[in-house]
Amino acid sequence: MREKPIAGYNVGMSLPSATLPRRRPGRLLLGLGLGVAVAAVVAYALQVKAHRLTTPWYLVYATTAAVVLVAVSLWQARSVWRVLALLLVAVVAGGAWMLVVGTRLPSYTGPVAVGRPFPAFQSFRADGTPFTDRDLKGDKDSVLVFFRGRW
Repeated sequence: MREKPIAGYNVGMSLPSATLPRRRPGRLLLGLGLGVAVAAVVAYALQVKAHRLTTPWYLVYATTAAVVLVAVSLWQARSVWRVLALLLVAVVAGGAWMLVVGTRLPSYTGPVAVGRPFPAFQSFRADGTPFTDRDLKGDKDSVLVFFRGRW
């Protein structure tokens, strides 16, 4: 089998080692892991800025996946920078887990409870007419449903 000549070199010549590209295994995984971690944190910052205060489970899953990606990258080729990247991503993932698991809503101790009278309130119906706690008093059974919708 004949070797193809490289521009500027004869078939029998050897290439200087400085001109050969060095392959670094796991580089793509390292970049992907760091990118996923940064994207998850940016997405959470945008969620907070938009006042969407739902539990950010994507943050936990994405940063954990980033830790796995960077760890596999480190396993493929060891370097100080990859160890530091793994530590950084692990700290971010740990913070995400602490945020999601550690921030639970306190138990409800508000004014509405069995045996207590309903507190006074004033609101408006969908047609704009007023609605107060006096509309719920009397012989009739009533159900009050709070619906917080987004359109």
